[in-house]
Amino acid sequence: MKASLNILCVVMAFAFGPQAVAQATATSAPQQPAQVSTERGYSDRGLTRAEVRADLAVWKRAGMDKFWNKSQTPDIYSREYRMAHAEYIRMRNGPEYKEALRRLQ
Repeated sequence: MKASLNILCVVMAFAFGPQAVAQATATSAPQQPAQVSTERGYSDRGLTRAEVRADLAVWKRAGMDKFWNKSQTPDIYSREYRMAHAEYIRMRNGPEYKEALRRLQ
Protein backbone atom coordinates (compact mmCIF):
# COMPACT_ATOMS: atom_id res chain seq x y z
CA MET A 1 0.00 0.00 0.00
CA LYS A 2 2.81 2.42 0.90
CA ALA A 3 4.65 1.62 -2.32
CA SER A 4 1.58 2.31 -4.47
CA LEU A 5 0.95 5.57 -2.61
CA ASN A 6 4.57 6.63 -3.17
CA ILE A 7 4.31 5.74 -6.86
CA LEU A 8 1.09 7.75 -7.14
CA CYS A 9 2.78 10.78 -5.56
CA VAL A 10 5.73 10.53 -7.93
CA VAL A 11 3.46 10.18 -10.97
CA MET A 12 1.37 13.18 -9.88
CA ALA A 13 4.51 15.24 -9.27
CA PHE A 14 5.73 14.52 -12.79
CA ALA A 15 2.28 15.10 -14.28
CA PHE A 16 1.38 18.34 -12.52
CA GLY A 17 4.76 19.68 -11.43
CA PRO A 18 5.71 21.45 -14.67
CA GLN A 19 2.28 23.09 -14.88
CA ALA A 20 2.55 24.37 -11.30
CA VAL A 21 6.03 25.75 -11.98
CA ALA A 22 4.83 27.43 -15.18
CA GLN A 23 1.91 29.04 -13.38
CA ALA A 24 4.11 30.23 -10.53
CA THR A 25 6.61 31.67 -12.99
CA ALA A 26 3.91 33.40 -15.03
CA THR A 27 2.33 35.03 -12.00
CA SER A 28 5.60 36.07 -10.40
CA ALA A 29 7.08 37.58 -13.56
CA PRO A 30 7.06 41.37 -13.66
CA GLN A 31 4.04 42.62 -15.53
CA GLN A 32 3.52 45.80 -17.44
CA PRO A 33 1.64 48.48 -15.51
CA ALA A 34 -1.97 48.96 -16.46
CA GLN A 35 -2.55 51.66 -19.00
CA VAL A 36 -4.02 54.70 -17.34
CA SER A 37 -5.36 55.76 -20.69
CA THR A 38 -7.93 52.97 -20.81
CA GLU A 39 -8.93 53.43 -17.19
CA ARG A 40 -9.59 57.15 -17.31
CA GLY A 41 -10.43 57.71 -20.93
CA TYR A 42 -7.13 59.29 -21.94
CA SER A 43 -5.84 58.56 -25.38
CA ASP A 44 -2.42 57.11 -26.14
CA ARG A 45 -1.32 60.37 -27.77
CA GLY A 46 -0.45 61.99 -24.44
CA LEU A 47 -2.09 64.90 -22.71
CA THR A 48 -2.08 68.53 -23.67
CA ARG A 49 -1.10 71.19 -21.17
CA ALA A 50 -4.74 72.27 -20.94
CA GLU A 51 -5.85 68.71 -20.16
CA VAL A 52 -3.31 68.40 -17.36
CA ARG A 53 -4.27 71.76 -15.88
CA ALA A 54 -7.99 70.94 -16.11
CA ASP A 55 -7.39 67.61 -14.39
CA LEU A 56 -5.42 69.35 -11.63
CA ALA A 57 -8.19 71.91 -11.16
CA VAL A 58 -10.80 69.16 -10.80
CA TRP A 59 -8.50 67.23 -8.45
CA LYS A 60 -8.18 70.28 -6.22
CA ARG A 61 -11.90 71.10 -6.35
CA ALA A 62 -12.66 67.54 -5.23
CA GLY A 63 -10.46 68.16 -2.17
CA MET A 64 -7.75 65.67 -3.01
CA ASP A 65 -4.95 68.18 -2.45
CA LYS A 66 -5.59 68.40 1.30
CA PHE A 67 -4.59 64.74 1.72
CA TRP A 68 -1.13 65.11 0.23
CA ASN A 69 1.69 66.22 2.49
CA LYS A 70 5.30 66.26 1.35
CA SER A 71 6.40 64.02 4.20
CA GLN A 72 3.71 61.32 4.04
CA THR A 73 1.34 59.66 1.66
CA PRO A 74 -2.35 59.83 2.54
CA ASP A 75 -4.36 57.15 4.28
CA ILE A 76 -6.09 55.91 1.15
CA TYR A 77 -8.37 53.69 3.21
CA SER A 78 -9.87 56.50 5.27
CA ARG A 79 -13.48 57.38 4.68
CA GLU A 80 -12.66 61.01 3.90
CA TYR A 81 -10.05 60.11 1.30
CA ARG A 82 -12.32 57.59 -0.40
CA MET A 83 -15.16 60.12 -0.54
CA ALA A 84 -12.90 62.81 -2.01
CA HIS A 85 -11.48 60.33 -4.52
CA ALA A 86 -14.97 59.26 -5.58
CA GLU A 87 -15.90 62.92 -6.03
CA TYR A 88 -12.75 63.47 -8.11
CA ILE A 89 -13.58 60.51 -10.36
CA ARG A 90 -17.17 61.75 -10.73
CA MET A 91 -16.00 65.26 -11.60
CA ARG A 92 -13.22 64.00 -13.88
CA ASN A 93 -15.73 62.02 -15.93
CA GLY A 94 -18.43 64.67 -15.76
CA PRO A 95 -19.16 68.15 -17.04
CA GLU A 96 -16.84 69.79 -14.48
CA TYR A 97 -13.74 68.53 -16.28
CA LYS A 98 -15.10 69.47 -19.69
CA GLU A 99 -15.89 72.99 -18.44
CA ALA A 100 -12.41 73.39 -16.92
CA LEU A 101 -10.84 72.14 -20.14
CA ARG A 102 -12.94 74.54 -22.22
CA ARG A 103 -11.84 77.47 -20.02
CA LEU A 104 -8.16 76.57 -20.36
CA GLN A 105 -8.07 76.07 -24.13
